[in-house]
Amino acid sequence: MEKQEFIRTAATEAAKGAPPVSVSIISQADQWTMANTVTVLTMVYLALQIFWLIWQWRQARKKAKREEAFQLQNREVRRHG
Repeated sequence: MEKQEFIRTAATEAAKGAPPVSVSIISQADQWTMANTVTVLTMVYLALQIFWLIWQWRQARKKAKREEAFQLQNREVRRHG
């Protein structure tokens, strides 16, 4: 299948699927409340906080390992130097 044919087929299938997708999105939007929005935003905020803390802990761990390796290297230089 050529690239142009693939793109044409994908666009055709996407167009065929658009009406049912839009209907389901609209029906879900009618049922969406402010409480749902607050809940989702809270979950997103918590997920971001968790990922931020994990990133910070990993960075601190890498820094500690680098410092430990540097100190070990300095000890070896002093012994043999």
